[in-house]
Amino acid sequence: MSEPKGPLARLKPVLAELQAYSVPAAPPPVKLDANESPWPLPEDVRRAIADAVAALPFHRYPDGGATELRGALAEWLGAEPDELVIGAGSDEVIAMLMQAFATPSAGRAPTVLWPGPSFVMYRITGLTHGFVPVEVDLTPDFLLDRDAMLAAFVEHRPALAFYATPNNPSGNTFDETTLRALIEANPDTLHILDEAYGFFAREPGGEAHTLAPWLADYPHVGVLGTLSKIGLAALRVGWVRLHPGLAAEIEKVRQPFNLSATAQVAATVLLRDHPERMEEAAQSIVRERARLHGALAERGLEPLPSAANFILARVPRSAEAPLLEGGVALRFFDDPRLEGWARITVGTPTETDALLAALDSF
Repeated sequence: MSEPKGPLARLKPVLAELQAYSVPAAPPPVKLDANESPWPLPEDVRRAIADAVAALPFHRYPDGGATELRGALAEWLGAEPDELVIGAGSDEVIAMLMQAFATPSAGRAPTVLWPGPSFVMYRITGLTHGFVPVEVDLTPDFLLDRDAMLAAFVEHRPALAFYATPNNPSGNTFDETTLRALIEANPDTLHILDEAYGFFAREPGGEAHTLAPWLADYPHVGVLGTLSKIGLAALRVGWVRLHPGLAAEIEKVRQPFNLSATAQVAATVLLRDHPERMEEAAQSIVRERARLHGALAERGLEPLPSAANFILARVPRSAEAPLLEGGVALRFFDDPRLEGWARITVGTPTETDALLAALDSF
């Protein structure tokens, strides 16, 4: 292979090891592979958003501080506006955190640490921002390995640590006693509790469980969130909640006008005027999650308990092509630790029926 020339020779060498994140262009009728909400926004909410969008001055830049959205989001979260850094989905917020903490220490590149298997963007974003990625294996039951995590902190002294809880793709929440022990033992690391799926960490009829109150105890903790899983995936709105002083520093790396006016106004209308619609959708998903779990268990597919809007179950990779031919997409993995598992997004009852019929025919 010839050596790259011109601008290609100036690229980061790590890019040669990576592949672009790809998404199929034509999704099948039953799309259960991306953890989106299966429920479209109700017509009256869509109409209210459309009216608000139509009134936007499209010839002007959006509000650079996302003032109205920041206020509506803070009220919904029970936070203060100056605790929030808002981005185009939690992906951009992760990138902002990486950019702000990409400082070598003791002559070594910065390290980002997380327990895995987990969200793939921790590794990809870390590599592209000059971090050494350190993934500590979960136990075979997808639980935190406390001793291995503590040892990794001692060895690598990470600048950032991410914990997806509920975890993607296993769906379980991590033991809070272990999390506290890791946080308390490592005050020089910024610990990010990724609650992208936290809105579903509840029992049917109950309220969502969040670790956001931990910010009162630990100045070196942040909580990551997104609206992508609860009805606004197309608009890309995410945030991290931090202590105000730290949030102010992260704001310095945020690109100006990073969130479109359309995304700002749509999210504001939903959060300020129709929060009950998100709650109704979440309750529907939690109820359907219980039904799906039971149906998968009846078929011997060993579904794991889930606090997210998806379930990890024993579906062999050989089922992927027949399921797609039947119009059903699940998420399969190349990670050897996930061999024989598939992640199944909780869909509508009709989509669940279609999935079960496809599994039965296979």
